[in-house]
Amino acid sequence: MRIPLLDADGMMLVKLHGIEAQGIWVESQDLTNGLMEKFDFSSSRTTPLMFVPFAKVDFILASLDSLSLSESGLWDFLLNDDKENTQG
Repeated sequence: MRIPLLDADGMMLVKLHGIEAQGIWVESQDLTNGLMEKFDFSSSRTTPLMFVPFAKVDFILASLDSLSLSESGLWDFLLNDDKENTQG
């Protein structure tokens, strides 16, 4: 997920906690660490959540629970599988 107001140069790893019509509720370890450092806490009984309006999000990247291969990894997999099939 990229939120330019929080990290103009990169992406943030977040855990989605809720979706509303105008945005999403997320948990971020970076946000938690920053707040704890700012307020000089070493621990907390609660975890902060942040509401992010959709208008402030550049993009959201998600994943599925399935195998992912790079293009070169796919070709290596296919070529090795083909060799095994033709040899035996």
